[in-house]
Amino acid sequence: MLVLLPILMLIAGAYVAFIAGKFSPGNQKIAGIMATLFSGIAFIGALILSGAIWNQYDSNAVQFLGLNIQTDILSYTLGSTTLTMDPLGALLTLVATGLTLVVSVYSITYMQKESRKEYFFPLMLLMVAGIAGIGLSNDLFTLYVFYELMCITSYILVAFKKDKWDSVEAGMKYVMLSAAGSAFALFGIALVFGQFHTLDLVAISGMEVLSTPLAGIAVMMLIIGFGVKAAIVPLHTWLPDAHSAAPTGISALLSGIVIETGVIILIKSLMIFRGAINFGELLIVLAIITMTVGNLMAFIQLSVKGPDLKRILAYSSIAQVGYILLGLGLGFAYASDMGFRGGLFHIMTHAFMKGLAFLAAGAIIYRIGTRDISKMKGIGYAMPITSLAFTIAALSLAGAPPLSGFMSEWMIFKAGVDVSTTIGGWGIVISIILLLNSALSLGYYLPIIKAFFLKPTRKWKGIKEAPTLMLIPIIILTAITITLGIWPDIGLRVIEPVVRFLMGGVI
Repeated sequence: MLVLLPILMLIAGAYVAFIAGKFSPGNQKIAGIMATLFSGIAFIGALILSGAIWNQYDSNAVQFLGLNIQTDILSYTLGSTTLTMDPLGALLTLVATGLTLVVSVYSITYMQKESRKEYFFPLMLLMVAGIAGIGLSNDLFTLYVFYELMCITSYILVAFKKDKWDSVEAGMKYVMLSAAGSAFALFGIALVFGQFHTLDLVAISGMEVLSTPLAGIAVMMLIIGFGVKAAIVPLHTWLPDAHSAAPTGISALLSGIVIETGVIILIKSLMIFRGAINFGELLIVLAIITMTVGNLMAFIQLSVKGPDLKRILAYSSIAQVGYILLGLGLGFAYASDMGFRGGLFHIMTHAFMKGLAFLAAGAIIYRIGTRDISKMKGIGYAMPITSLAFTIAALSLAGAPPLSGFMSEWMIFKAGVDVSTTIGGWGIVISIILLLNSALSLGYYLPIIKAFFLKPTRKWKGIKEAPTLMLIPIIILTAITITLGIWPDIGLRVIEPVVRFLMGGVI
C-alpha cells in the first residue's frame, strides 16, 4: 500500500487538523502544525515513490496506456478500481506535496489574523489529496472524481475570506466557470465511453478509434473542460480574480500546482487519441496564444490605478502555462524529447518559483496591508530578505540565468529550434515567440523590483522583516529556485522517467 501513502496521509491529516483546530480554541496554531506534520509524511512518501521509479525505470518492462517502456509501476487494486503510480503521477504528487509542506508552515503564521483556521488547513490538505488522486487515477471516472475533490475544496478556499466582497465575487466566478468546464469535461468523457465502451485507460490504449469526427469532438470537449482549470486562454478569466482574493498560501498552490494539474489531466485524457488526432499542434497554437495574452495582460496591469501585485502574478501564471503547453505540444506533435523535458521541467520549476513569488508577495502584504505596488516603494530596505527572494523569483519567472526558470525555458526554446529540421522555419518562429514573451515578462517584473529598491524611505520605519515561520519557507523555495538553475540534473532525475513515459506514446 506504499502507493497510497501520500493520499492517505493527506486525508488523515485533514481530519486530524480539523479536530485539533476545533477543540483547541486557545491555540489554533495546532491545526497548522498537524497539517505540516501530515503533509511532510505525504511528501516523504512521494519522495520514496519517485525514487523507486527513478532507480528502477529501466529494469521492468510494463505496458501502461499502450506505452511499452522500461519503468517500475506501483499499483493498488481497490475493488474494481486500480490506482497506479506511473512516472507522470509521481512527478505530480512529489511537486504537490513538496509545495504543500512549505505552504503549511507559512500559513501557520499568515492565517493567525484569520478566523476558521480549523477549516482552512483541512480543506487545503483535501485539495492536495485530490491532486494526488489524479496522479494515481487509472481510468477517466476515478480521475474525474478526484478532479472534483480538488475543484470543490479550491472553490471554498478562494472564497475563504467570506467577509470581503472581492473574495466572495472571485469565488462565485470561479465556481461558475469551473462548473461549466466540468460539464464539458464530463461530456467529453461520455463521448470517450461511447467510442471505447470503457473508461479504463489501459484497456483503451489497445483499441482503435471508432469514429474520428466523434473523437475530434471529444478532444475539443476535454480541452475546453480541463482547459478551464489549466487557465488556457480564452478559458482563463477566473484566475486573476481568484488568485488576488484567495489567502496567499492558496494563491501559491493554485498557481504552483492546481493549474498545472489541469494541464496534466488534459494530457492524460488526450493521450488515448494520440493515434487518431494530432492534438500536439493544437496545443502549440493554444500555448502561443496563452503565453502572449498572459504576459500582455500582466504588463497592462502596471498602467492601471493601484496596480495589484497578486493580480500581476496571476496573469504571469497564465503565461507560464503557455510555456508548459508549448513544450508538451512540441513533444506530442514532433516526438521531441527536449520538448517533453522542457515542458515537464517547467512544471517543476514553475511550482517552486511561482510559489516563492506569491509567498514573498504575501509576506510583504501581511506586513504593510496593501497589494498596491505604487504603495510599496522602498519596502526592500525594510524587508530585505523577503524582497530579495521575490526578486529572485521574478527573474527566474522571466527566464534570467542562472535560475531554474531559465533552464526549463531554454529547453523549450531549444526544442523549437530542434524541430525546425522537421517543420522548417516555423520551429525557429516558435522559439522566437517564446524568447519575446520572456523579454516581455521582464517588462513588468523589473518595475516591481525597481519599486521595492527605488530608494530608502522613512515611510517603513518600524516595519519588520517577515515572521520566522513565513521566512523559512521563503528561504527554502529561494534555495530550490537557485539550485535547480545551477544543478538542473537534480530535478531532471525525476523528469527523465516521465520523458521516456511520454515518448513511448508518440513513437
